[in-house]
Amino acid sequence: MANQRKNEDKQKYYIPMEVKKDTIITPEYENAPRQWSKIGNRMVRTILIPATKEQYGAYMQPEWKEDKRQQRLAEKRKKREKAQEEHRGDKSVQGWDTPVSYEQLAEMEYGFTDEYGEDSPEEIVVKEEFINDLHQALSLLQGVNRQIVDLILDGYSEAAIGKKVGRSQKTVNNRKKKIYEFLRNHLKDYRNY
Repeated sequence: MANQRKNEDKQKYYIPMEVKKDTIITPEYENAPRQWSKIGNRMVRTILIPATKEQYGAYMQPEWKEDKRQQRLAEKRKKREKAQEEHRGDKSVQGWDTPVSYEQLAEMEYGFTDEYGEDSPEEIVVKEEFINDLHQALSLLQGVNRQIVDLILDGYSEAAIGKKVGRSQKTVNNRKKKIYEFLRNHLKDYRNY
């Protein structure tokens, strides 16, 4: 037991720092060896920075949580895919993250289809205008709000987004609500479609 504690005390901890073109590296780490490390779900070039056990745990805990969340999502997807294979036509098996085509959405009455199951020319124009207005609304977002939207679209959790933009999860949640409200107001003319 005492030997195990001594081994733990002697164990060194390192925090991986991603190295990019614009990464500022202090003189003491300029010659540090670069290596591939996993940060979150990505393999990136890093420099290993020595740290205490507490610093290492504090730094890695959000990464571990995000990794666990991604593992759970992957397991749910596998279960859902298996259930879909067994119940091919059962739409109730699909979840929020199940990829669907526009045709599938139209079948579930989420699309703009006419009685023949096809878009009318007017509806095609409305869709194109909607997409253009959505792009315009998104282009009005700047700074942290734009970063938050980009990270949401990349599938990051609020906690991971907060870490990337230097804000708390609660702040990210509040900003996300304001962004969605802004988009709803900007696109309110399309609510009847």
